[in-house]
Amino acid sequence: MDNTILAGKYIRQIMVDNQELMELIAANKIFPLIANPDTTFPFIVYSRTNLIPTYTKDLLTDNLVSFVVIVVSDNYVQSLNIANAVRHSLEGYRYQDNDIKIYPIKFDSITEETMEDAYIQRLSFSFNAG
Repeated sequence: MDNTILAGKYIRQIMVDNQELMELIAANKIFPLIANPDTTFPFIVYSRTNLIPTYTKDLLTDNLVSFVVIVVSDNYVQSLNIANAVRHSLEGYRYQDNDIKIYPIKFDSITEETMEDAYIQRLSFSFNAG
């Protein structure tokens, strides 16, 4: 059975398990889809942006999963440092258990912007999963 839709819970856990990242941001400031309204800077929001299954004529072979990790801070250099740690925690990561097999995560791109008093780093990643 394919459980690739569960990928979001693994993405968060990978980040939380990374010591470099946890030295820069608290685990309770990493949110799926939307941050809590009372959250203070800095924080991270992540979400799956796409899941594309690959089929042969017989069956599903794997899925391409794309996701973004958004770093938000009121300090530009801090946003860069956290984004760099996010990249280090995820890029090249592999995982396998009974529910999912994550092939090496690829870092696809990063963009930056500002909104009101926040600096935003948007990192895009993808991986094949089965």
